[in-house]
Amino acid sequence: MKKILLISFVYFVTLLSAQQVVDTTKIFGVTIDDPWGDRTDLIEAFSAHCIKPTARIVFDEGVAASEYDAPVAELEPYCFIMGEILDSYYVKAYSVQQYLERTTEYLGRFEEEVSIWEVGNEINGEWLGDADSVVKKIEGAWQIVADKGNKAAVTLYYNNACYENPQNEMFTWINENLSDSMKQNLDYVLVSYYEDDCENDVLSNSEWQAVFDSLHQVFPNSRLGMGECGTLIESKKSEYMHRYYSMEITTPGYIKGYFWWYYKHDCVPKTKALWDTLDTIVSAWENPAAINENTTEHPLDIKIYPNPTRGKISINSNFVKRIEIYNLLGERVKVVSDRNKIDISDQPKGVFFLRMFTNAGWQTKKIIHLICK
Repeated sequence: MKKILLISFVYFVTLLSAQQVVDTTKIFGVTIDDPWGDRTDLIEAFSAHCIKPTARIVFDEGVAASEYDAPVAELEPYCFIMGEILDSYYVKAYSVQQYLERTTEYLGRFEEEVSIWEVGNEINGEWLGDADSVVKKIEGAWQIVADKGNKAAVTLYYNNACYENPQNEMFTWINENLSDSMKQNLDYVLVSYYEDDCENDVLSNSEWQAVFDSLHQVFPNSRLGMGECGTLIESKKSEYMHRYYSMEITTPGYIKGYFWWYYKHDCVPKTKALWDTLDTIVSAWENPAAINENTTEHPLDIKIYPNPTRGKISINSNFVKRIEIYNLLGERVKVVSDRNKIDISDQPKGVFFLRMFTNAGWQTKKIIHLICK
């Protein structure tokens, strides 16, 4: 018995340790455009996610790096940080020298805390100014970051349906302006897209697949992802979250991302419905089949989702009459008679077994509890 308990304990500890390893091929991104004020609710929202988020902090124009000491220090334990040197809207207001000085200032202040430096935001946007000036700013900033051995990202603006100047079309701008060095050596290349800005043009998953496949041809050594998305239309927010965070792209180096712009407004505090919407979608990354479960009504084909779970569980079968929940030690911890109210959030992290009675007999399914407290 001691041997069994030891094996179970080792397995349990190994499982928990594995959950702490960050899978950088699947970045769960959110954007924080306003880190000011009391950050308690924001920290609680971050820490409750079972995938540690990468928070893109937009460093405000005209604000000294030292003003961000408290926000960065308080948030960094609960998220990875991507620092945006300057929002695209204000790039034109900075000279090349000012932009590079700003990069040096922020890098010098937060080199240890920031994991990725976004050296250029929506760089092909028509509002940033002439291409020559923009390139000098972002390439200069990239060189400053790269010379210090830090990771750099640029965000492009996907505007296939909404550019005014053809020279600013994303791929045209890239090919005509970016150096071969940047094309070969950038760490991350991300894509910003707002349907609200582009006549509500909704791209299918296959169309996005083509976009990222084409980007991979231009940036063969970069990790690729969605760098910014969102909507101001309240009734569309859940739909948009599902559409973008559930995208399935197979391009080599695709890291997801998404970086929902309105995270603080929509998901903080975590009691807001959209926090739960987003967390449920992202939790399904660990179990892709949970997004589109087969709901065939057969007593021997019971699906459990999400699995891994944060505590609340659903099953797709009307044939289940009784559910007994056991921990890894074989101890029964709960009996559930309502299949729509399965909740193990009062249990610790680990492996559990659902023993379900149907009209075809008993079935047992393994679940992994990842609840974050």
